[in-house]
Amino acid sequence: MLRCVITRGLAAAQRWLLGLMLGCYALAGVVPGPGEILRGSRLPFPFPWGELTLPMALLAVMLGNAGLGVRVGDVGQVVRRPWRLLLGIAANALLPVVLLPALAFFLRSWPDPSEVECLLVGVMLVLAMPIAGGAASWGQNAGGNVPLVVAMVLGSTALSPLTVPLGLHLAARLVGPEGVGGLDDTTRLDGLAGTGAGPFALASVVLPCLVGILVRALLGEGRISRVLPWAKAVNLVNILLLCYINAAGALGRAIAHPDPDLLALAVMVSAAACALSFLFGRWMSRWTRCDAPDHVSLTLATGMNNTSAAAVLAAAWFSHRPEVLLPILSYSLLQKTMAGAMGRPPRGSGSTPPAGSPRHPAAPVTNTA
Repeated sequence: MLRCVITRGLAAAQRWLLGLMLGCYALAGVVPGPGEILRGSRLPFPFPWGELTLPMALLAVMLGNAGLGVRVGDVGQVVRRPWRLLLGIAANALLPVVLLPALAFFLRSWPDPSEVECLLVGVMLVLAMPIAGGAASWGQNAGGNVPLVVAMVLGSTALSPLTVPLGLHLAARLVGPEGVGGLDDTTRLDGLAGTGAGPFALASVVLPCLVGILVRALLGEGRISRVLPWAKAVNLVNILLLCYINAAGALGRAIAHPDPDLLALAVMVSAAACALSFLFGRWMSRWTRCDAPDHVSLTLATGMNNTSAAAVLAAAWFSHRPEVLLPILSYSLLQKTMAGAMGRPPRGSGSTPPAGSPRHPAAPVTNTA
């Protein structure tokens, strides 16, 4: 009975997830104090790459729960035909290099260079992150090839200790003084790419996900089916708590010292980056002549990034510039909206497999932001 109530409650929460996140943002803007305290909390646990913060721990729990939702057997068929899998992972990793110079070029006329830097760094952090686990849930709802999305999520996550620093380094070169010129000083980004991003991705993204997958394999499908509703409930609380904590610094300051022009520009820049990411995925799926399920999967995997990881990394390295979080928070909301609008197969591109088929398994990956 309790499990049934939890399942129905989670289904309702998933339908209203966007509204719940907006509520967390509103709460962070009005009452930012507790969120700022939680964001600065340090946990007394050994951590080989520096201090372990509460947001990092919450992110690790969220990625571990996502790993619990992965059925490795469903991914085997995709690995045997790796062309589209590799294409999706490569597209996600190369997006910062493709999109950021264009955004920097169009922002050159903005009168405040420091605001341009904050917006570009925020978008850069989002685009450098691996594919969001939530892409699998959206893919299932849209009739996509769910094993393909899951394989893309796992592949981009596994490679993130390499791709995240590389993406940040290359993007900083392209939009720094030697490139388009949107960033006047890339010193902190170079430090993040050189020593911070790789260990962060390994400890907070890759290892928790692998632990979740291992736990599922050890428990077996029978036991994991009883655990998953509780894991999804914990994940939902994690997502909303991270939304509040990450938004507290940026939105609290934005309301205390309002700058409507900067807020509007942050939304516009993140919307442009998000839309171009999804459109790039749609173009690739048409170029490679994907059928309808693969079209959905490639579009969503290219357009959806792990914004929670980007926000945690931004809070750790750019706490002195909370404006960096503005495009990340905007992107987090916008990518879910665009996933519903663009994550559909084009007309006449083929039929959608029924639920429970190999391409549309009944149990999705635990949703992550």
